[in-house]
Amino acid sequence: RLVSFVGSADVDPVDVGFSLATTRSVFEHRAVVCGGDRGAALEALLRGGSAPGVVRGAVVPGLTGFLFTGQGAQRAGMGRGLYEAFPVFARALDAVCAEIDPRLGRSLREVMFAEG
Repeated sequence: RLVSFVGSADVDPVDVGFSLATTRSVFEHRAVVCGGDRGAALEALLRGGSAPGVVRGAVVPGLTGFLFTGQGAQRAGMGRGLYEAFPVFARALDAVCAEIDPRLGRSLREVMFAEG
């Protein structure tokens, strides 16, 4: 049913992912489709195959992991290298700054890229 729905409708992947994560039964085996041709990826999963952007996994009870990345001050200006080297990171950071800067009352980028 999911293959048919995703293939026949103009759906927002965020809405589909949210609905699948919050309204369906919890199954032992899981799969995630990241970008690309959703229909082809789901067809591959349906056949038990693999496809680019498809990640499969299984639930391991009792082994929940948490990652606390810290507050980011490991090295002054550390985001600048990513910003300069990776246009996708730069675009994402620009979008975040456009939303955050007015609420912050200053430039997040300047704080991130500060030398001191």
